[in-house]
Amino acid sequence: MKRIYLDHAASTPVRPEVASAMAPWQNEVGNPSSLHAEGRRARAAIDEARERVSQRLGSLFAEPIFTSGGTEAANWALLGMAEPGTTILVGSTEHHCILHTKQALASMQVSLVEVPVNALGEWDLEFLEDHLKLGARLVAAMHANNETGVRNPITTIRDLCKKHSAYLYIDAVQTFSETWTVDDLGADLLSVSAHKIGGPKGAGALYVRAGTPLKPLLSGGGQERELRAGTENVAAIVGLGEAVTRMAPTQPLANDFANTLQGFERTPGDLTHIVHGRFPGVSAESLLIRLDRMGVAASSGAACSSGSLEPSHVVLAMGWSEEQAKEAMRFSFGWNSTADEAKEAAQRVNEAVSAIQTARQR
Repeated sequence: MKRIYLDHAASTPVRPEVASAMAPWQNEVGNPSSLHAEGRRARAAIDEARERVSQRLGSLFAEPIFTSGGTEAANWALLGMAEPGTTILVGSTEHHCILHTKQALASMQVSLVEVPVNALGEWDLEFLEDHLKLGARLVAAMHANNETGVRNPITTIRDLCKKHSAYLYIDAVQTFSETWTVDDLGADLLSVSAHKIGGPKGAGALYVRAGTPLKPLLSGGGQERELRAGTENVAAIVGLGEAVTRMAPTQPLANDFANTLQGFERTPGDLTHIVHGRFPGVSAESLLIRLDRMGVAASSGAACSSGSLEPSHVVLAMGWSEEQAKEAMRFSFGWNSTADEAKEAAQRVNEAVSAIQTARQR
């Protein structure tokens, strides 16, 4: 039985072209900060990758700073902008890499305030503006939610930030393959990750608009505009640069897949590659185990918390009960997903759900 991978929102397979581009750099010598020929070759490879990322983002060449991935970039955006006595506003459905900075920020005398959402996962914009009026320094918002696929009203959030002189950080990890630019979104800071677009794990970037007063988190050398100390991971950065040139919008398979599922209550998200919802009365844990045995890889939420017995904070913030939250399922498609796979996966999901429901009735 051929396995079908429907967890691309967690991580995508590395594209063959990316692996080929990275291969020469796995064992290549030369520190990019060195002046000899080996070092200059490594620096040139990083510069080429930065040029590709900056062109994709519509930014200046020096504005993307390479990181180890989306989590580091998100942490850095908040902690690097923190000033004692200030407030940072974040959505209550943001990724854990945002919400879990609360304790560290508190130790810096910075308040992290969560903006509530409605049943559709949409921000309470009145609450947001009320707190912006009080002088919040930074707003952190996902471009689109990694579990539900719900888009945040970035244009409105951008306008409110400008109106009240607040900086805007955008987590664009799930929408990197789309065609926006940083100016379209109005971002002062923005994070992306390679392994969501067919690149390697452990590579990402934080866009830092020129003039944004971001402080470094690491002390050491003068790498990355003296903002991120440490010898660069040349192979991973080359992989990110190659992935950027290969990425394309995900095939629109989600709707056909979702429409084929029987008894599925879908969350109304906007992303073409994420299908989120629940089969009422069917435990996500039981369904995931059965699907894995049937050759389908899916998830019940964000990969960073899938091993936890706690229900997703995202759907709880949207007003789901704990029982409903434990039924939440996420199926997500990627660059190598096919229509045939989507059709076959839907059949297997329906069979798995039916088997669980039948077993419960005995």
